[in-house]
Amino acid sequence: MSVIRRSAIAMLVALSIAVGGATVATPPAQASTGWIYISFPKWLGNCPAGGSVFAILAAVGNTWTTGGKFDWGDDLVYAKVNLNKSQQVSAQVWCAKKPGKTKPERFPISHAVTQSIKPTRNGQTVWVGLSGVRY
Repeated sequence: MSVIRRSAIAMLVALSIAVGGATVATPPAQASTGWIYISFPKWLGNCPAGGSVFAILAAVGNTWTTGGKFDWGDDLVYAKVNLNKSQQVSAQVWCAKKPGKTKPERFPISHAVTQSIKPTRNGQTVWVGLSGVRY
């Protein structure tokens, strides 16, 4: 065995003794971004005055999921999120008994929803409403 190799082994042994056998901590993993579906279903307290979800204006953190415009026609938005990190969803949800083809601007705001979510995987669906959050 070469002198350099023996010296390197000796340094590693000395280091492990000095550390006291403790494991070296790795830095925490960075939150990765992903895309999820956020649903605002009636069964979770949306549309308390009746009807069904017709339009949504939503943001995750300070990022608009709907581009600052209405997403209308269903109770679902596709949102960019940080995976494995808590973040706030804020939305204005419009409900209508017979939405038809009328633009959402013609309906009064039904209610505002603010909940904290922590999505864990890309493509996940998170259900959000006045009654809470479901995964």
